[in-house]
Amino acid sequence: MSAHILLLEDDPELTRLIKLCLENEGYMVSTCANANRAEFILQQQQVDLLICDVMLPGRSGFDFVSEIRSQTQCPILFMTAKTSLQNQLHGLSLGAQDYLLKPIDPRLLLAKIKVFLGRPKPTETAQSQYSQFNLSLNALTRRAELKGQLLELTTAEFQLLEALLAHFGTVVSREFLFQRLLGRSYDGMARTMDGRASRLRKKLQAIDDKWNVQTSWGEGYYLSYGEPEL
Repeated sequence: MSAHILLLEDDPELTRLIKLCLENEGYMVSTCANANRAEFILQQQQVDLLICDVMLPGRSGFDFVSEIRSQTQCPILFMTAKTSLQNQLHGLSLGAQDYLLKPIDPRLLLAKIKVFLGRPKPTETAQSQYSQFNLSLNALTRRAELKGQLLELTTAEFQLLEALLAHFGTVVSREFLFQRLLGRSYDGMARTMDGRASRLRKKLQAIDDKWNVQTSWGEGYYLSYGEPEL
């Protein structure tokens, strides 16, 4: 799977633009608008880079990073309209690798990301096994099991399940799935992924009806277990 970037930003238009830019480069991007949701994602998934706004509703980006920095070793990049040197130094003192000032130039942001994610991680190994509740998947053996039963999946269905399970609890966009699974851009009209999601949903629910492949309208899909829609 590609590198997973978590974007914590409460401006929906800026979030959309950054997400589109990064997904066009092949990155997997999860987004959230508040620190509580970001903390949940960090607890549930492997995150390779956190991009964090400073001025957020509830907990500020500074407060959030100071609380979670000991829990994750991923690089952290602050971006904010707070331009004072004092704020920049404070952000770096919290363990962030860099601090970008708004308005953000996407080219500079992308260059920073490539530097951070290109740094070798001595203990890093490619993840091939995923498990949530009673569902498990091994990407190397191409085997998925639910409640101890083998899931009979096509290659396309297996790839979709792997992408959703690897990022359990967050929406995986159509743009990302089309790029990674089909090797082409999503044109806004194709329903190829809808069909795959529907077939995968039926096979999961035939064994355990608590599992669902849910649609986040206008965004993409996510895997859930006995939970309402996001």
